[in-house]
Amino acid sequence: MNLSEKLQEAEEELKLWQVKIDKLEKQKSELICEKLDADERKKQAAQQLCTLSKEQENLERDFEKAEQSFKEKLFDKKAEGAKLKGLLLQLENELHCNQQHCDLLRTKFKVNVGLPEKNIKFTKLEESVPIDQEGEDFLKIKCCYNISPKVFMVLQNGQALVTFEDEQVANRILKVPKHHIMLDSGKMDVKVQPVKLDTARKFEIHVDISRKTVKVSQIPNKLPEEQMRDKLEISFSKPSLGGGEVENISYDCISGTALVTFVEKGIAQHVAEQKKYKIILNETQSCWVMIESVWDYDLGKFQTFNGICKRTVLISDIKNELDEEELQDKLEIHFQKPSNHGGEVENIKYVPKDQHLTVYLEQDVEEK
Repeated sequence: MNLSEKLQEAEEELKLWQVKIDKLEKQKSELICEKLDADERKKQAAQQLCTLSKEQENLERDFEKAEQSFKEKLFDKKAEGAKLKGLLLQLENELHCNQQHCDLLRTKFKVNVGLPEKNIKFTKLEESVPIDQEGEDFLKIKCCYNISPKVFMVLQNGQALVTFEDEQVANRILKVPKHHIMLDSGKMDVKVQPVKLDTARKFEIHVDISRKTVKVSQIPNKLPEEQMRDKLEISFSKPSLGGGEVENISYDCISGTALVTFVEKGIAQHVAEQKKYKIILNETQSCWVMIESVWDYDLGKFQTFNGICKRTVLISDIKNELDEEELQDKLEIHFQKPSNHGGEVENIKYVPKDQHLTVYLEQDVEEK
């Protein structure tokens, strides 16, 4: 190979290397650009990480503050809850005490009177009002009960009641506050006091029983309101079931009750006597309801009064030195003697040791 050919071959090889160098330079430039971009992204990521770290720190501080505030509020709420529980317990105790007081007052003011059985015959006046002219008063059966509770007092151990025939004797006895009872073993001093009674009450109870209306209860909620009202009217209109023509029905589906008013008087009483009544719901289904008369109560002529016995005195501070009968005789002898300002004794009652006695007084009570 001559020199020119070698030079030509060298130039071609140089060009090839020059192309490779250019290509590598280009790749180097691209790599440098990518490195710069990566450095920029790294810088931005670092800044973002720093920002996020600060935000995290702020959030952690806020969370700690919120947690501390929540703990403080929770502590306050627990303290308030404990305080409210204590207040609730106190109010429950007060309520219990008030209920006991109410029960005591209810028991104290409760009237428990057993009405005696009476043979009563109802008659109709010859000159009665015609049916078509009867007013509202004839639509009800009216009753009036006069309640006069007995006046009573409780005698304790060492006390006695002495009733004289003359109230002037009782007045003279009361003027001497202390009396000396002569016994075989010596002298016994007793006190004399007037008999003051607790508050008594008198009143009337007026009862009106409707002759046309009955109250129906325990009505099942099986049908719509209007449909059940129709079933009630149909059932109570059947003479075969003991009913009659219905004038009006007031039905409450929530409480399951109704007021049934009949056209004719007397049907309501006959229906109420059955206590139960059959209601036909459909061809295959029926039910039973409870029936009762409609009663109206009214309290009238309520009176309260205090009383002082005119002919009876209370003896106290009696010592249990003799048996009951002997000591009672000594008391009666003493208060019968005119020299002791006494007089004729109508009745005397002494309460011996470890006993008490309830005494009822019905006469000789002066109202104030």
